[in-house]
Amino acid sequence: MNSRGVFIAIEGPIGVGKTTLANILNNHFNCTLLREIVEENPFLSKFYTDIKEYALQTESFFLFNRIKQLEDAEKNLLSQGTNVVSDYHIIKNLIFAGITLDNMQFYKYKQMYNIFINDLPQPDIIIYLNSNTDVLMNRIAMRDRSFERQMDRNYIQELSTEYKYYFNPLSIKHNFVGKEPLILEIDNSNLDFLNNDNDRKFIIKKVEDAINNLGGHENV
Repeated sequence: MNSRGVFIAIEGPIGVGKTTLANILNNHFNCTLLREIVEENPFLSKFYTDIKEYALQTESFFLFNRIKQLEDAEKNLLSQGTNVVSDYHIIKNLIFAGITLDNMQFYKYKQMYNIFINDLPQPDIIIYLNSNTDVLMNRIAMRDRSFERQMDRNYIQELSTEYKYYFNPLSIKHNFVGKEPLILEIDNSNLDFLNNDNDRKFIIKKVEDAINNLGGHENV
């Protein structure tokens, strides 16, 4: 019987470089890449022009698509011994919904979230990336997604603040169901994993060490 696969997730606010890093780690460790569905969300473009009006539809679409992705990853990959690197963690649903939904909507949304989260696979390692707001806004502008062109700086700042709260060591035990993941917090404001070989080696070494601490080995 195959041993269980190692599950690595990457999190952080919009523009922080989650997908870029996920691709790098996927190529280095020869994992299966799990990418969140973003542009496929039919409500997203309307959401950024009227957040309050389209928040519930947008967040609900993301939640149920991510639940299905993670259920499939557990059944077809992790339980079969395949290692997975994901450019998101399901907790981002609470982070975004907490900002965009009103109090009653968020209360109901969190109840729904809690029903499903217990049966989803939890990462062994979460890489929490953060950057200062200027860097995030520049990266968002450089990738030039049509629905992000009117991105509100205050919204990005608020997201960063919420991420810091959720990934604060004192909050982790309340925000992650079941086992606590090993969390690697990296400020990549001045790092370029894509173009700088030293920066890329730095993060790969961090992940290798984390895998070794799990009892695995770096050639996952």
